[in-house]
Amino acid sequence: MEQLHTQLQQVNLVSISAIEGMGGVGKTELAIQYTQQYKSSYEGGICWLFAREFNVGTQVIGFAQSQLNLKIPEGLELYDQVAFCWRNWCEGDVLLVLDDVVNYRRDIEPYLPSAAFTRFKIVMTTRQKFSPPVQSLSLDVLSPEQSLELLTVLIGKERVQQDFEIANTLCHWLEYLPLGIELVGRYLLERKELSLFTLLFRLQEKALERQAIRYAALKLNEENSTSTGRRGAEAAFELSWVELDNNSQHLGKLLSVFASAPIPWYLAESAERNYCENSNGGNKFDVEEMEEARAKLLRFHLLQLLQQQEQIYRLHSLIREFFRSKLEGEPDVTTSDSKAN
Repeated sequence: MEQLHTQLQQVNLVSISAIEGMGGVGKTELAIQYTQQYKSSYEGGICWLFAREFNVGTQVIGFAQSQLNLKIPEGLELYDQVAFCWRNWCEGDVLLVLDDVVNYRRDIEPYLPSAAFTRFKIVMTTRQKFSPPVQSLSLDVLSPEQSLELLTVLIGKERVQQDFEIANTLCHWLEYLPLGIELVGRYLLERKELSLFTLLFRLQEKALERQAIRYAALKLNEENSTSTGRRGAEAAFELSWVELDNNSQHLGKLLSVFASAPIPWYLAESAERNYCENSNGGNKFDVEEMEEARAKLLRFHLLQLLQQQEQIYRLHSLIREFFRSKLEGEPDVTTSDSKAN
């Protein structure tokens, strides 16, 4: 939060700080916590906009009318109405939070305040990587210690201490993804009779069937959940999946057949070349298309670069299973783990 606040206080520009990261890593939660802790810094108010679900311009106008009592002149085009709102916003620094940005140039940029209005500070949560002048604050998964602390907050110190090693193993199995730990913790909280060992065993068994991501423990209980997370693990990844083109989706499915270990890129290329040569569709291997697909997976934080010089990558275990689930019903694409490796 301190780093985010520092980025937003730069002068002579509209500060845009993108909170990046894979689905479930805590981007929206960080934005919420920031607005609560630093609200006194924004005398002009905090305006939270849902960038994915609704038109940003319409939301700005609605906020200005309902919260600021602005009377917008009739007959103006949408962009002019939004510009009127920025010009007549109440005094003081203003924080705009744009949650879950998908297409910045199309959905966000046309509605932003002019660069002359330096008092407007902007935070975007997004699954994509941005380049300058947009400032980025990338989020990673938790450390093992932080993961165990989060699980302890959810299910209680006594329950964790009773099965301390199993609790550590459970966090490790989830690869320290905040959303995964929160979903599992809330699942355990509702089932006090269920041991951590039993849940871990069930998740591991489901993983063998490639069904762990669809197991109830990793779904959001929409009826009585008080979580700030709005989706289960599979649904969170699905939002990124639908933004991928066909080549990127194909690459994700291809990488999912590798073992749960670092993947040297030359092996991925070899597997794709082998697929193209043996497919009935006569697909042609194109190294540039494959590299572009890789760049998109990296941009959406669905693939992680481990070693740049050696070109070694990895998939989070839950993302790997999500990609693998997309292979169901596609026998012409599916390959055994041993062949891919």
